[in-house]
Amino acid sequence: MSDPLLKTLFSFKSRVARGTFWWCGIALWAVFAILFVFLEDSLGRASTWVLYPFFAWLQAALLVKRLHDRDASAWQLLWALLPVLGPVWLIICLGFRKGTEGDNRFGPDPLLVNVDYLRVKTP
Repeated sequence: MSDPLLKTLFSFKSRVARGTFWWCGIALWAVFAILFVFLEDSLGRASTWVLYPFFAWLQAALLVKRLHDRDASAWQLLWALLPVLGPVWLIICLGFRKGTEGDNRFGPDPLLVNVDYLRVKTP
């Protein structure tokens, strides 16, 4: 595992781009499902409880970083407590809307971190 991947999954600081958010989210859910089935089949249903805190931390870190990319506070995750509308709003906001262009108060634009300075942005 590379250092940027560890920072993406475990840290609550910085920003994450939309594509990275989707790929990491899908990978997290796939790993969770595989481990859940494996633990349930081998050790029983009660053993799967050990997965929840770990994956909740990883998912929360990913969501907070995506909120940071939109220049929003982590407190925006409280929208998820509203039945139906809260999670739908978070999915639309975090999964489909662009992040702020350029630097914001949470760090540099993740799309511009390793970009060649000679590249010209065209409309």
